[in-house]
Amino acid sequence: MKALDFDLSKEIKFDFEQGITSFRDSRLLILDANAIGLLRQNMIEELGMERARAFFFKLGYQNAYSDFMQANINYQFADEFELLKVGPVIHTWEGKVKSAPVAFEFDRAKGEFRYQGLWKNSYEAEQHLSYNDISPEPTCWLSMGYASGWATGFFGKRVICIEQECMGMGHDACRTLIQLPELWGDAGEPYRQALKDLPY
Repeated sequence: MKALDFDLSKEIKFDFEQGITSFRDSRLLILDANAIGLLRQNMIEELGMERARAFFFKLGYQNAYSDFMQANINYQFADEFELLKVGPVIHTWEGKVKSAPVAFEFDRAKGEFRYQGLWKNSYEAEQHLSYNDISPEPTCWLSMGYASGWATGFFGKRVICIEQECMGMGHDACRTLIQLPELWGDAGEPYRQALKDLPY
């Protein structure tokens, strides 16, 4: 199976009588982007930007790591790269962002990992800009966490995704880079701290 063969619309089940929508064994809730954007903004106002960023980044990471483990068990992909690419495909199907790989290289034996991606139409950036001015820093915290968690599940060792360009910073699209935490230097510290209590 190739990553682009994955069709989320065929995997979702609706049970109107029970009021349950599900993807395999996981219950789904359908919330519009405005509701998530309002939650995000309320958390920024209540907790401050740094704590809100850490919360959403960690949430995305944990969600993706769980999704990866389920995908690895339930689907047979043509090769390792197809398994890695299905994370961005799921992200796209969920309506969060149009995600596509740009460049990828890794060597498990040497502990090397580098993945560059391109995101378009990020709902997080749109929601950020609906409440705030252009940001000096990346704004797609949930998506960066998701990319980090999926790639970590794939690589078997923690890696971190940080946007190099972001629509929330005024760019036309979001350009991402995933690499080992220590390679990020000071720029990676907020994201390393957000995940410091996780065992994976």
